[in-house]
Amino acid sequence: MSEPDSEPGREPERDASSGLTPHGASDTPERRALLLDPDLFFAVKVGATLKHIGVATTTVRTSDEWTRRLAAERFDLALVNTAARGVDWEQAIGAARESALPVIAYGSHVDTEMMARARAAGATRVIANSKLAADLPAIIAQTLQRAARASNLASAESASSAARDDAPPGEGS
Repeated sequence: MSEPDSEPGREPERDASSGLTPHGASDTPERRALLLDPDLFFAVKVGATLKHIGVATTTVRTSDEWTRRLAAERFDLALVNTAARGVDWEQAIGAARESALPVIAYGSHVDTEMMARARAAGATRVIANSKLAADLPAIIAQTLQRAARASNLASAESASSAARDDAPPGEGS
Protein backbone atom coordinates (compact mmCIF):
# COMPACT_ATOMS: atom_id res chain seq x y z
CA MET A 1 0.00 0.00 0.00
CA SER A 2 1.43 3.40 -0.94
CA GLU A 3 1.64 6.35 1.39
CA PRO A 4 -0.53 9.42 0.76
CA ASP A 5 1.06 12.46 -0.88
CA SER A 6 0.83 14.43 2.33
CA GLU A 7 0.03 13.77 5.94
CA PRO A 8 -1.21 16.29 8.50
CA GLY A 9 1.74 18.09 10.06
CA ARG A 10 4.15 16.78 7.43
CA GLU A 11 5.89 19.06 4.97
CA PRO A 12 5.09 18.28 1.32
CA GLU A 13 8.03 16.74 -0.50
CA ARG A 14 9.83 18.92 -3.02
CA ASP A 15 10.96 18.08 -6.51
CA ALA A 16 14.74 17.63 -6.28
CA SER A 17 15.44 19.36 -9.61
CA SER A 18 13.30 22.45 -9.05
CA GLY A 19 12.85 22.79 -5.29
CA LEU A 20 9.13 23.32 -5.88
CA THR A 21 6.28 21.25 -4.51
CA PRO A 22 4.85 18.77 -7.05
CA HIS A 23 1.13 19.12 -7.77
CA GLY A 24 -0.96 17.04 -5.39
CA ALA A 25 1.46 17.42 -2.49
CA SER A 26 -0.42 20.45 -1.25
CA ASP A 27 -3.98 21.67 -1.69
CA THR A 28 -2.85 25.23 -2.35
CA PRO A 29 -0.24 26.18 -4.95
CA GLU A 30 2.67 28.01 -3.37
CA ARG A 31 3.11 30.48 -6.22
CA ARG A 32 1.07 32.24 -8.90
CA ALA A 33 2.15 33.06 -12.43
CA LEU A 34 0.66 35.35 -15.06
CA LEU A 35 1.18 34.01 -18.57
CA LEU A 36 0.73 36.09 -21.74
CA ASP A 37 0.49 33.65 -24.61
CA PRO A 38 -2.16 33.69 -27.35
CA ASP A 39 -0.81 30.35 -28.65
CA LEU A 40 -3.31 27.96 -27.07
CA PHE A 41 -1.18 24.86 -27.68
CA PHE A 42 1.96 26.22 -26.02
CA ALA A 43 0.04 28.03 -23.24
CA VAL A 44 -1.69 24.79 -22.22
CA LYS A 45 1.66 22.97 -22.11
CA VAL A 46 3.28 25.72 -20.01
CA GLY A 47 0.26 25.92 -17.70
CA ALA A 48 0.20 22.15 -17.15
CA THR A 49 3.90 22.07 -16.31
CA LEU A 50 3.51 24.95 -13.88
CA LYS A 51 0.52 23.28 -12.23
CA HIS A 52 2.56 20.09 -11.81
CA ILE A 53 5.20 21.98 -9.82
CA GLY A 54 2.65 23.81 -7.67
CA VAL A 55 2.41 27.12 -9.53
CA ALA A 56 -1.12 28.28 -10.32
CA THR A 57 -1.28 29.95 -13.72
CA THR A 58 -3.55 32.65 -15.07
CA THR A 59 -3.29 32.71 -18.86
CA VAL A 60 -4.25 35.80 -20.82
CA ARG A 61 -4.29 36.36 -24.56
CA THR A 62 -4.50 40.17 -24.86
CA SER A 63 -2.58 43.17 -23.59
CA ASP A 64 -5.74 44.64 -22.03
CA GLU A 65 -6.43 41.46 -20.08
CA TRP A 66 -2.76 41.36 -18.97
CA THR A 67 -2.99 44.91 -17.64
CA ARG A 68 -6.28 44.24 -15.81
CA ARG A 69 -5.05 41.04 -14.15
CA LEU A 70 -1.70 42.53 -13.22
CA ALA A 71 -3.44 45.43 -11.46
CA ALA A 72 -6.11 43.33 -9.73
CA GLU A 73 -4.28 40.19 -8.59
CA ARG A 74 -1.06 39.13 -6.86
CA PHE A 75 1.45 37.16 -8.88
CA ASP A 76 4.94 35.87 -8.13
CA LEU A 77 6.12 35.54 -11.69
CA ALA A 78 5.27 36.58 -15.24
CA LEU A 79 5.87 34.70 -18.48
CA VAL A 80 5.55 36.34 -21.90
CA ASN A 81 5.55 34.78 -25.36
CA THR A 82 7.43 37.25 -27.55
CA ALA A 83 6.11 35.60 -30.71
CA ALA A 84 2.59 36.75 -29.83
CA ARG A 85 1.07 38.60 -32.76
CA GLY A 86 -1.15 41.59 -32.08
CA VAL A 87 0.03 41.85 -28.46
CA ASP A 88 2.30 44.55 -27.07
CA TRP A 89 4.56 42.11 -25.26
CA GLU A 90 7.24 44.75 -24.64
CA GLN A 91 4.72 46.88 -22.74
CA ALA A 92 3.57 43.75 -20.87
CA ILE A 93 7.15 43.02 -19.77
CA GLY A 94 7.61 46.63 -18.64
CA ALA A 95 4.35 46.61 -16.66
CA ALA A 96 5.30 43.38 -14.90
CA ARG A 97 8.74 44.74 -14.00
CA GLU A 98 7.11 47.92 -12.65
CA SER A 99 5.13 45.58 -10.39
CA ALA A 100 8.47 44.06 -9.27
CA LEU A 101 7.72 40.70 -10.90
CA PRO A 102 10.46 38.59 -12.42
CA VAL A 103 9.67 38.08 -16.11
CA ILE A 104 10.59 35.13 -18.28
CA ALA A 105 10.27 36.02 -21.97
CA TYR A 106 10.39 33.21 -24.50
CA GLY A 107 10.31 32.88 -28.25
CA SER A 108 12.16 31.63 -31.28
CA HIS A 109 15.87 30.99 -30.80
CA VAL A 110 16.61 32.36 -34.27
CA ASP A 111 14.96 35.73 -33.58
CA THR A 112 17.93 37.43 -31.93
CA GLU A 113 16.37 40.88 -32.44
CA MET A 114 13.37 39.80 -30.37
CA MET A 115 15.64 38.49 -27.64
CA ALA A 116 17.46 41.83 -27.50
CA ARG A 117 14.14 43.74 -27.42
CA ALA A 118 12.86 41.53 -24.57
CA ARG A 119 16.01 42.24 -22.55
CA ALA A 120 15.69 45.96 -23.27
CA ALA A 121 12.05 45.86 -22.14
CA GLY A 122 13.22 44.49 -18.78
CA ALA A 123 12.79 40.70 -18.98
CA THR A 124 14.61 38.93 -16.17
CA ARG A 125 15.34 35.96 -18.42
CA VAL A 126 15.01 35.55 -22.18
CA ILE A 127 14.99 31.97 -23.44
CA ALA A 128 14.16 29.92 -26.50
CA ASN A 129 10.90 27.98 -26.70
CA SER A 130 12.83 24.71 -26.80
CA LYS A 131 14.72 25.57 -23.59
CA LEU A 132 11.47 26.56 -21.88
CA ALA A 133 9.80 23.30 -22.89
CA ALA A 134 12.76 21.19 -21.80
CA ASP A 135 13.68 22.89 -18.52
CA LEU A 136 10.65 24.85 -17.29
CA PRO A 137 10.62 23.57 -13.66
CA ALA A 138 14.30 24.40 -13.16
CA ILE A 139 13.93 27.77 -14.93
CA ILE A 140 10.98 28.71 -12.71
CA ALA A 141 12.80 27.63 -9.53
CA GLN A 142 15.96 29.56 -10.45
CA THR A 143 14.03 32.68 -11.41
CA LEU A 144 11.96 32.68 -8.20
CA GLN A 145 15.06 32.02 -6.07
CA ARG A 146 16.92 34.93 -7.70
CA ALA A 147 13.92 37.20 -7.21
CA ALA A 148 13.65 36.19 -3.54
CA ARG A 149 17.36 36.89 -2.98
CA ALA A 150 17.04 40.29 -4.67
CA SER A 151 13.97 41.10 -2.58
CA ASN A 152 15.69 40.04 0.64
CA LEU A 153 18.73 42.14 -0.26
CA ALA A 154 16.55 45.17 -1.00
CA SER A 155 14.69 44.69 2.29
CA ALA A 156 17.94 44.44 4.23
CA GLU A 157 19.33 47.57 2.53
CA SER A 158 16.09 49.43 3.26
CA ALA A 159 16.18 48.38 6.92
CA SER A 160 19.83 49.41 7.18
CA SER A 161 19.08 52.78 5.61
CA ALA A 162 16.12 53.31 7.97
CA ALA A 163 18.32 52.45 10.97
CA ARG A 164 20.89 55.02 9.83
CA ASP A 165 18.15 57.62 9.36
CA ASP A 166 16.85 56.96 12.89
CA ALA A 167 20.27 57.09 14.52
CA PRO A 168 21.18 60.17 16.57
CA PRO A 169 23.55 62.61 14.84
CA GLY A 170 27.09 61.29 14.69
CA GLU A 171 25.99 57.62 14.96
CA GLY A 172 25.28 55.07 12.26
CA SER A 173 27.47 56.76 9.65
